[in-house]
Amino acid sequence: MAQTSVGSVYCGTPVETAISLVFGAIAALGMPAAMFFTGRSGLSYMRATGNPNQQNQARQDLILSVTGLAIVFLALIAPEIISKLGSELGFSFSSCVNPFGG
Repeated sequence: MAQTSVGSVYCGTPVETAISLVFGAIAALGMPAAMFFTGRSGLSYMRATGNPNQQNQARQDLILSVTGLAIVFLALIAPEIISKLGSELGFSFSSCVNPFGG
């Protein structure tokens, strides 16, 4: 079975630029922001000093921060996972729609 290339129609168009900008923004803004909020909520939890309301709020913030960090990680590794799965199923993505080259 011949391997087909998906996305080559977008090469040289604004879609190619948008894909690289979106994934660049996720990496450049999402990772530091998620790590900052995770650290901030962890410090808030440590400073709660036995106050149950502050501890619960800090715990909730920490859970949401870690969830956001997991979403950013998933957004960054999902194209690679989909590309690997696609190569097993007989199709590949064109290098212009793969955010990390390919």
